[in-house]
Amino acid sequence: TIFQKDSLKINHLFASVFSKRFLLLGRFVIMVSYKTQYGMFMKYEESETSELKVKLTDDIKNEIVAFLNSKGGKIYVGVSDDGDPIGFTDSKERDLLETKISNWVQEAFYPLPSNFISTYYNEDNILIIDVSKGNERPYYLKDKGLKPSGVYKRVGRSIRKATDSEILLMLLESKDYRYEEDTAEEQNLSFKYFFEVCNSSNIIHDKRNLVSLGLLNSENQFTNLAFLLSDQSPVVIKFAKYDKNMNFIVKKEFRGSLLKVLDNILDMSNIYNDVSAVIDGNSWKRIETVSYPGASLREGILNAVAHANYFIRSNIKIEFFDDKSKITNPGGIYQATLEQILGGIQTYRNPHLVNILNKLHYIENFNQKPIFNPSENFFILELPNLNYINSKNDPVNDLVNDPVKTTLYAELKDFELSVLKTINTHPGINAPKILQLLINEYKDITLDKIKNSLKRNLTKYCTFKGAYKTGGYYIKEKTGPGYIYVSDPIDYTLCVTRLGMKYIYTPGRPVYVYDIFLYM
Repeated sequence: TIFQKDSLKINHLFASVFSKRFLLLGRFVIMVSYKTQYGMFMKYEESETSELKVKLTDDIKNEIVAFLNSKGGKIYVGVSDDGDPIGFTDSKERDLLETKISNWVQEAFYPLPSNFISTYYNEDNILIIDVSKGNERPYYLKDKGLKPSGVYKRVGRSIRKATDSEILLMLLESKDYRYEEDTAEEQNLSFKYFFEVCNSSNIIHDKRNLVSLGLLNSENQFTNLAFLLSDQSPVVIKFAKYDKNMNFIVKKEFRGSLLKVLDNILDMSNIYNDVSAVIDGNSWKRIETVSYPGASLREGILNAVAHANYFIRSNIKIEFFDDKSKITNPGGIYQATLEQILGGIQTYRNPHLVNILNKLHYIENFNQKPIFNPSENFFILELPNLNYINSKNDPVNDLVNDPVKTTLYAELKDFELSVLKTINTHPGINAPKILQLLINEYKDITLDKIKNSLKRNLTKYCTFKGAYKTGGYYIKEKTGPGYIYVSDPIDYTLCVTRLGMKYIYTPGRPVYVYDIFLYM
């Protein structure tokens, strides 16, 4: 249950049944309820968007500035250190407190934050200072000035002084400064790779189009966007692949034209986008599972490149772990919240770059559910590895996991799968009859080829029973020594039905099976 009000009256029936902790969501203050012999009363707790104070002291001005420069929040004045409501009941005292805050708003802060600060008293007689995120950041204390000693930010449940670089970024964002449109310091630029890509997509790159694309400004000077796309680009994208012990398997840096770096990093990521295979015992077809399917990985990298804040001197990083891939780019969410982005709102820090990537057919759509982890200065996207098995957290999988054998599926060719499928649907069939059934599907098939496969590659999966002339081939029993590699998530019920593993049965829970067994 989430309570939006600043206080809550709870009846004795509720009090006699419940005693629980309420968590913070969004702008709601965390409150903890305690059961007493008289019923329930609420306690207040601090959070990222709530601050508790006993009295209205001058240090509260720092808290107001921090909320203005961050996500906003509420300051609860009249609450003890333990979170118990004290409140203000005297009308004169209440008026004096509100007057003091009104004077602060007019005299203590700059820019003037009148529209972003309001005050009122709740049912517990606690003074609430409600502060919204300001739109002219950075806000600062007038007596300190626009420097770290006068500019504060909210970080978790506390505040800290902003750094010089953070102050500069807030200034640039509030003035809607766009790095890509600014004139580049370096004007001696070449565009060999960029022009090659344009030519392959039939994009004209004469002077007029360079202006239209945002590479040249009205003064015929190259912009920072041109600098990023040029052969002299300062862009660096780092790529890393780790083993399970977090040791580097691959560690590379790509430099040069932004498009060249992008192409290189897409190729490298594609190489390490592993594929596992499932052999379905019913159809005897190979079903492949890509760790990061569809355009998910590609779009994640493209988003990082398209929306990075290149004003920040930091690098885009692409990292591959056992259980996920992680894409980090400098620059948090631009002029929106995470909820708005997930809801479909689109904002562009680099609209000209996005336009170019679109014209050059780089941009596609997501096909996998990502995990976002944004901060103010960085945006982190995590994609789960669909082929990852965390055997440490699942003792059931320890019973069936055998990573040493994970390449066994590669031994079976499509022709051999068809032979197994034929045996499965025609138990007791002999090699000549298998040839008759498959001759139309495989033009180069011969009786010797079938016999060789049955004797060499398929002995793990099928067996010959009966006399030499009258006998035939059968799929091995599921309890036998011959198995087929499976790496697809299946249900426990299937495990019970098809493996006889009754001791691992748990209804409704999925399991990943990586052992070598017959999946039929």
